[in-house]
Amino acid sequence: MPCRAARTAYELQEMLVEQAKALHGPWPAGMTVFVFDDAYGWSASVSRPVAEDELCYRDAALEIATELKA
Repeated sequence: MPCRAARTAYELQEMLVEQAKALHGPWPAGMTVFVFDDAYGWSASVSRPVAEDELCYRDAALEIATELKA
């Protein structure tokens, strides 16, 4: 049985940003998402929001990361 190729951090980052944009519109200009390998597979982090409306966008992006990880 062939195993599925693991996604790279870049691919996961792109998936997270694309899903967030589909749900909430354009990605905020000053916000950055980081995806990196860790002892449990991978983790994602989103930079702190500058404006109040970015806080909800950040929370949604972190929720998407949680769903992708599952």
